[in-house]
Amino acid sequence: MCGRFALNATGEQLARAVGASQAPTVTPSFNIPPGTTQWVAHAGPEGEVLFETLGWGYRPVWAGEDAPQPINARAEKVATSPFFRDAFARYRCLVPASGWFEWQKGESGKQPFFITAEDGPLFFAGIYDPPREHSAGSFAIITQPAAAPIRSIHPRMPLVLDPACYSAWLDTGRNTRDAVKAAARALAPARLKAWPVDTRVNRPANDDPALIEPVGDSPGSPSG
Repeated sequence: MCGRFALNATGEQLARAVGASQAPTVTPSFNIPPGTTQWVAHAGPEGEVLFETLGWGYRPVWAGEDAPQPINARAEKVATSPFFRDAFARYRCLVPASGWFEWQKGESGKQPFFITAEDGPLFFAGIYDPPREHSAGSFAIITQPAAAPIRSIHPRMPLVLDPACYSAWLDTGRNTRDAVKAAARALAPARLKAWPVDTRVNRPANDDPALIEPVGDSPGSPSG
C-alpha cells in the first residue's frame, strides 16, 4: 500500500521530469499523510501537462457524502471497479514523490522503512476526480504487489512508473482497459532502494528531513 510519502524535490525538477511548462510551488514535506492536499500532474485540455492540487482520498463527484475516500486503488481492480473505472479510463494522473514509507512487521513491533529511487523524483500512477463547482477534487494512488526487495518489507507498494511512460499514462486518447494497462510500465525494481528510518515518522505531526535518514542497517539492504 502507500499510506505516507515524502516530497522534497523542487517544482522545477518536477516540471522538467514530466514536460510541464509551468512549475508547481512545492513546499517540502517529509511525512505526507492521507487527507492532505497535494500536487498531481495530469493532462490539460490541449494535451499539455498541468500541475494541480487535489485532496488525497478519492471520492468521485457522483458519490454521496457518506461514500468512502480510499487513498489507494489496487491495480488488479482499478480498471473494473465501479468506483474507479471511469477515472482509470478518463482521469489518470502522476503523483510526485521523493519516496514513500512502509512498515515491516517484526517481533518487537513495526519498523518503518523509507523507499526511494536511485536518481531524481519518482512518480506514482494515480487516478483523480477533477475539481468542480462543489468539489475540490481528489486522487488515489494505484498500488500493486510489491517487487523484490520491497516484498521483504511489505507485500504491496505504489505503482512507480518508468519515466519513459509518463506521457502515455497521461494520454487521454487512451481510454480502453488494454491501452491504459499497456501504458503503465513500472520502474525497474533494481532502481529502488530502501533503508530503516526513525519511528518518529509514525506521528504525522513530525515533519523534518531527519525522518528519511537511515538508522540501523545500511541503506539499500532491508532485512527480510
